[in-house]
Amino acid sequence: MNAMDAVPTGSLVARFRQAIEVWCSRNGVSAGALGAASLRDRDFVPSLRGGRNPRLRTVDRVLAVMGEPPAGPPFLWEVEAFLAVTGIKLSMLGFGATGNPSFVAQLRKGLSPTLTTVRDVRTWMASHASAEEWREIRARTGAMPRFLTGAKLPPPEPPARSRSNGSEDELPPPCSEDSPYVDTREAAERLGLSPRTLDTYRCTGAGPWYYRLGGCVRYRETDLEAWDAGRRRPRRREAAPQASP
Repeated sequence: MNAMDAVPTGSLVARFRQAIEVWCSRNGVSAGALGAASLRDRDFVPSLRGGRNPRLRTVDRVLAVMGEPPAGPPFLWEVEAFLAVTGIKLSMLGFGATGNPSFVAQLRKGLSPTLTTVRDVRTWMASHASAEEWREIRARTGAMPRFLTGAKLPPPEPPARSRSNGSEDELPPPCSEDSPYVDTREAAERLGLSPRTLDTYRCTGAGPWYYRLGGCVRYRETDLEAWDAGRRRPRRREAAPQASP
């Protein structure tokens, strides 16, 4: 498989919309409910059908409710990995992919590009990297939401479970016995922190990834484990006792 095979062809907006429709179908949630929960915009999905080209920060708010990895940080990491692996200058990448030599510098400062720009940049990078280089780039990038990869998206399916009240305008309960999500109190207990500390981390960006499901803050167990593992430090080696003269 060459580098181009790992980058989806066609419209990323269409793939993003398809990912939303699959998630809504499998969870028995209406597109309007998802838009309202993530963006307070029940017309978000219809606007995608009408040609809306969302920015990554908007996409990430929707992905958070869906329980998907974010798209923004991995895209930046992929760009940085491409520059490091190929040795291509950042101005050349910016100009070649977007016509803007300052694109990468702006991205580093917090620019949130549209999905169309993301597609153009990733297509340009894939065409300027060998298969071996692209494997190294992907290894350095980490997890991406499925719609950004070259993987085939599944078709929508009927809801996995029916609702007792027959409503399609509510999100499923964010926490249950078999849910991968926990609330702030339980997350704090698992990490040995106070809930207030996690509240502070959410403001500063220093803590684990969190999600807003129906207005409630929730943490995924896998994200807690990954963040906790990152706090581990090797034990200091004790100095060997000196032999007495």
